[in-house]
Amino acid sequence: MTGSLLISTSLIALLGVALLVLARLEPGHPHISDWGWSHVLLAVGLTLGIALVPADPESLHYKVQATAATAAIIASLALQLAGAARYRGRAWRWRVNAPIFLTLLGFILALALVQQRHAVVAAALILTGGAWLAAAWLWRDGATGERFVAACFAASGLVHLSGPLLDPLARSPITHILGTYVQAVLAMALILLSVRRAHHETQRVNSRLRQLYEQSMQGLLVVRDTRAVYANPAALAMFGFEQVEDIGPIGPMIASSDIEGARARYARLLEERSGQIPWEGERYRRDGSAIYLRGSSSYIEWEGGPALLVLILDDTERQRATEALRRQALHDELTDLPNRHAALARLAELTAPGSPGFALLSADLDRFQLVNESLGHETGDALLQAIAARLREALPPDALLARLGEDQFLLLQPGVEDDAAALLVGQRLLALMNLPFAVAHRALYVHLSVGIARFPAHGQNGAALLRAADIAMHQAKQQAGAAVVAFRPGMAAAAGGLLEIEQALASAIDREEFQLDYQPKFEAGAHRLAGFEALVRWQRPGRGRVSPADFIPAAERTGQIVPLGALILRQAAQQLRAWQQQGLAVMPVAVNVSPLQFEDTGFADWVLDLVRAHGVDPALIEVEITETAAMTHMDRVLPQLARLREAGVGVAFDDFGTGQSSLTLLRRLPITTLKLDRSMVDPLPEPSAGAVVQAACVVAEALGLAIVAEGVETEAQAAEVERLGCTHLQGWLLSRPLPPDAAAKLLSEPSVHPSGSSHPAATPG
Repeated sequence: MTGSLLISTSLIALLGVALLVLARLEPGHPHISDWGWSHVLLAVGLTLGIALVPADPESLHYKVQATAATAAIIASLALQLAGAARYRGRAWRWRVNAPIFLTLLGFILALALVQQRHAVVAAALILTGGAWLAAAWLWRDGATGERFVAACFAASGLVHLSGPLLDPLARSPITHILGTYVQAVLAMALILLSVRRAHHETQRVNSRLRQLYEQSMQGLLVVRDTRAVYANPAALAMFGFEQVEDIGPIGPMIASSDIEGARARYARLLEERSGQIPWEGERYRRDGSAIYLRGSSSYIEWEGGPALLVLILDDTERQRATEALRRQALHDELTDLPNRHAALARLAELTAPGSPGFALLSADLDRFQLVNESLGHETGDALLQAIAARLREALPPDALLARLGEDQFLLLQPGVEDDAAALLVGQRLLALMNLPFAVAHRALYVHLSVGIARFPAHGQNGAALLRAADIAMHQAKQQAGAAVVAFRPGMAAAAGGLLEIEQALASAIDREEFQLDYQPKFEAGAHRLAGFEALVRWQRPGRGRVSPADFIPAAERTGQIVPLGALILRQAAQQLRAWQQQGLAVMPVAVNVSPLQFEDTGFADWVLDLVRAHGVDPALIEVEITETAAMTHMDRVLPQLARLREAGVGVAFDDFGTGQSSLTLLRRLPITTLKLDRSMVDPLPEPSAGAVVQAACVVAEALGLAIVAEGVETEAQAAEVERLGCTHLQGWLLSRPLPPDAAAKLLSEPSVHPSGSSHPAATPG
């Protein structure tokens, strides 16, 4: 009997071990492991509790072995239920359920102390209930195989129940024989059920994976021995094939520039048999059209041999968009020439240490704005396109032509080693503009101003070279007509000085670093004082005096002439009031006014408010405007001059003779004084120059104007302008510009000029 029991328990244990082996093969199915350990522990419990039970039930050995056997059987029941619950997807928590089974174990052991038979009956009932509960879980909504296993669990419960019914200590051979068969069948059924579940799960996962890679937009290729052995639909569509057999060798699909790289990736992955290598590049479809792919290659085993798994994405559209954006960022949309960014990038390449020399030409169209204003921007755009096309066709292949701005082009000419060769390139560029451009049914002539800089003589990097070429170009624009100017180091210093002055002007005006000198005007003949002209001076702290020839044009360019002009008028009004308070016989002070100040339609009212606020008679202020300002801004200047004249402010027409004013203009302007430019006075007493001055005096006298001769520096000039009809004289012969204190002293003795005829001739500074 003992031998047969040991054989049956060994069989149950072996079947449990088989389940555990299966559990290791299918780690994602924990119920298999539960059932495997359940059978192993059941075999242990039957071996210890029945097959090898000691003969003396009162011995300690018996009691210890019986306790161990009972614990193994209760643990087997717990694992049996855990497996059934997990198989069905029911929650199973050992922290909650373990105390229940420990309680049952304690209950059975307690009964055994009272009466062993009662303990056997209780254990049989507990095992039967557990088996039938597992059967119920598997039977409900179960398939045929699951219900068969449920029936085996139910039969196992009946076997457990038969034990105490056939023998008080459950040692009936019938019970153990039936139990062996039932447990063996149950174990086999559990193995088959678990295998079937694992197989179905694998099929389900494989089906999902197949759906993923069959319906994925990402291409998937398997390459073996340089041939495609598998391709998903996305990969087939990318390359224009219908089936993988049509692909064949993949070499023709790879761009020649990447073929060596592809071979190297293939060899590396086959050698290392691990890792992943990303790549991107151009590939070819079946019809020969190019596509741009991004992908990664990795090693896999395919049908028992080494192969490559290639994942690919069609990146053609993004690559085209990127290329379009890159081209847009580096090309001028209007002319299709490289733009400033592209030119600077190319300059960065060519100015690397040790690079050969080249010339950089900055070319700007002269008066291009007139084309836009008179003919429209469409014509201007068409003209720029025509210029770009002509230059592009005529320039050598190694030259780079770029458009930097609205009407500025850049030419980079390699192989130019000296200024002579660079100037020759510039002259050829000008020559290309000799023929007119046919634009909008018009023949338009174009002139260029060209500045030249050379690498490495004029700059070690692109920014410095471009700055030098621009400086030279602006020098060329100051010359009449088309011109070419090569950069010289002194130009940068001059340009830097102008920039520095422009930057300092605003703060200098705020700090009132400017002061006025006063150059006297004298009546002709008697040389009595008749008034002053206020001349602005800039005394920069720590820098000394700045020439008006430097800061006045800078103020005009930057618009700072407006606040500067307001400051000059305030200082003149303040000085007139101060002289009045000193009891001096104040005379009119003339102040130069910029045409930009007349942009403000309330300028005339502001001037009148200013003099009244200082308690100064408006007749003591005279505004001087140039004939160029009057002619260019007539619509804004004329009404405000009329407003000033009505209030008593004098108006002087300055620098007469330098422009193209007409007699009609003199008649229309509400002026009181005509100031002859020093260029009309310098040649005197030459007869031809005298004739011009006399004609101007005749006209002024006919219009009732005072006539001031500026720049009188010699006795001969003074005598001649008085003879020709000038009413007033101004110049260094009679007086230099005076500081306020010296001017005040002169006011106290108006009949005496400060220096008289003995003052040497000089050029005002």
